[in-house]
Order: sequence, then structure tokens, then C-alpha cells
Amino acid sequence: MNTKREIKIAIKGDDNMKGLNELWKIFEIRFQDTGFKKGAFAAPGRVNLIGEHTDYNDGFVMPMAINKEMLMLGQLREDREVRVYSLDYDRESIFSLADIDFDREERWSNYLRGVMSQYQQADHYLKGINILFTGNIPQASGLSSSAALEVVTAYMLAELNNLQIKAVEMALLCQKAENDFVGINCGIMDQFISRLGKKGCALMIDCRSNEYELLPFKNSDYRVLICNSGVERGLVDSEYNRRRQECEEAVAFFAERLEHRVVALRDVSLQELQGPGRNLPETVFLRARHVITENHRVLTAAAALKNTDLQTFGRLMTESHQSLRDDYQVSCSELDLLVQLSLQQEGVLGSRLTGAGFGGCTVSLVHKNAVEEFKNNLSKNYLQETGIRPKIYDSTPAEGAREIKV
Repeated sequence: MNTKREIKIAIKGDDNMKGLNELWKIFEIRFQDTGFKKGAFAAPGRVNLIGEHTDYNDGFVMPMAINKEMLMLGQLREDREVRVYSLDYDRESIFSLADIDFDREERWSNYLRGVMSQYQQADHYLKGINILFTGNIPQASGLSSSAALEVVTAYMLAELNNLQIKAVEMALLCQKAENDFVGINCGIMDQFISRLGKKGCALMIDCRSNEYELLPFKNSDYRVLICNSGVERGLVDSEYNRRRQECEEAVAFFAERLEHRVVALRDVSLQELQGPGRNLPETVFLRARHVITENHRVLTAAAALKNTDLQTFGRLMTESHQSLRDDYQVSCSELDLLVQLSLQQEGVLGSRLTGAGFGGCTVSLVHKNAVEEFKNNLSKNYLQETGIRPKIYDSTPAEGAREIKV
């Protein structure tokens, strides 16, 4: 099979996944028709507009689904065998639902295995299945290709097996699959937005209660531009763990000194930080200041969206980057340069790093009439400064997980 050619046929654009008929042809060549129920499903990646490193502090985040996604075709089998073919890797993984183990060779398959394992632990009966999937979410860029793969798997299994699983329950199940099976201690944001995203809306999530609110982007004159710095996030694991420890140190400090209950930095006000918090070690104080002010920025940004005030929203994005750079110290020179270059362009309301930091992407709010000039200028200037040609993606808030009909 000429896989690379087939990928180009199957995915012809960034706005949606085309070539579904061609993908079904590949599926039919790969798998024998079982005669059982089948379907095609998709789940998007995401970009976080504002609210960074607040999720593990019981705070607020505001992601949106992007128009890059995972597309999955599946057909039930008579037995309990699972056959999964990744079109992008040109690799296959075969296992039994009766014995789902972690696969150290085909590690990509563990995202699907984990979801199936969690379904069965929750007493949902699954039939065997043949699966083919592909995607156009850039990997290792902080746009959550792994969460999209988990969510599209969960959505497809529920639909084909006639399981009644609520959207929030499904997102939590996918998070648990990544935490417990894959072994990555992620928060809930990525799975939530991939499952619950709506076209034309951002999603504000309360990471303590799992309550959420869809916030319409009512101004169609603006686009979200995602710029990949081309820098792999090499320090992110060790530094991420260090930031969590520093936040926990701040929580322990305030829990001993404040009269009310403190279980996370979400419970500490800016006034309390500026008062008793001044006795924190300097680094811990800075970490706490980012989290506390970032939560406030998310809530203010939500109010701005409701009032169609994108000027304020953009300003908050830029303030978020400054806080991530100076207080949380998770930026890098390339991300700072991308933000600086972005803010110099016409029609840009705000720009910030998005994701854990130390590389990955920035996100900017850009007027639709300035998009092409933004892309050209940013690409040229960033290349000149770094020797790296950035990949730039244009998106509006996209739809969450869904079935795709031909």
C-alpha cells in the first residue's frame, strides 16, 4: 500500500477531513467486511486560549477545539479481537479485549487500549472491532493529538456498541485512560474540549467541579492563529513536576496561615498573596502569583467574550504570556520572539504561549483581513531570527467529537 499517497488523498485540507470514501476503500482492503455495524467518527485537537498551569491548581481554563482532528473508521467483529491500523504510522496493533496489556513496541496503540480498558472496568461490554485512523493534528506541538485519539476512540466505541455514556463521563474516562494506563498525569482540559467543544464557541472549565460553560465567539472578524515555534518541549516533564511542587509548597504555606480552608491556590486571593504571601520564598511567591492572577484573567476573559469585547480578551492573552514568562518562567526565547513579532503586526489583539511551555506553540487573536500578512511577516521574520520556518495554523472554534456521514 502506498501509504503516504493515501494520506494525501484522505486529508486534503486543514478545515475538515475529506476523502472519506477513499479512506473506506483503504479500510475495505485492510479488513474483511464482518457484516456488523460500522461508522466514521472524528474528534478535534485543541488550543488553550487562556488559563495555563491553572488546571492542577483547581482553577479555570478556556480552550477551544481547532479544525484539525483525528478521523477513525471502525466496524464491529463477531469475536473479541481488536485490530487497529494507524494510517500515519503504517503500523498495526492486534490484541484481545479479554487481555489488554500495555504495548511497549506500538506505544501509539496504548491510547486506544487504555480507553477500552477503562470501558470494561466500568462494566461496559465491548465487542471486538476493526479500526483504521488517521489525523492532521501536528504531533508534539501541544495541540492534544493524544486526547483527540482517546476521545474519538471512546465516542466510536459508545456509538457502535450502543452504550449510553454522557459527555462529561466520557471525557473523564479518557482522562483516566491516559493517567492510569498510558501513565501521563494530564488534567481534564484536553479530553473535555475534544468531547464537548462546539463550533463557534470557547469552553470555560472549572477544573475543581468539572462544571463548564460554552462561550460563543460572536465576532466573526477575528481568527485564532496558532504558530508552532519548531522547538520541542524538552524540559517540560521535569520543570512541570517542579512547578507542581512549588504550587503545593505555596498551598501548604497558606493552609497554615489563613483562617479559611485552602486546598489549592484557587482558594487564595490576590490580597492574601500580597499580605501573608510576602513571606513565601521568592520563587514560590512568583509561581503562586501567576496561578492566582491567571485564574482572575480567565474569569475576566469569559466576561469579555460574553460582551463581545475582544480588545479586552486580547489584552488578557498578552498579560497571560508575560506572567508565564516572568512569574511561572515556562517560556523560552523562541516563544517570546513569536509573541513579540505577533504583537508588532497589524490587526493583532493579543498573543501568548499556549500549553505547558518550553517550546510548542503560541496563540494569537488576529483580524481576518490581516491573517495573510501576519503569516507572511511572522514566517519571514522568525526564520530570519532563528533559522526555523514556523508552521502557522488558522482556526476558528470547531466542533467536538461527532459521527461523520458520507
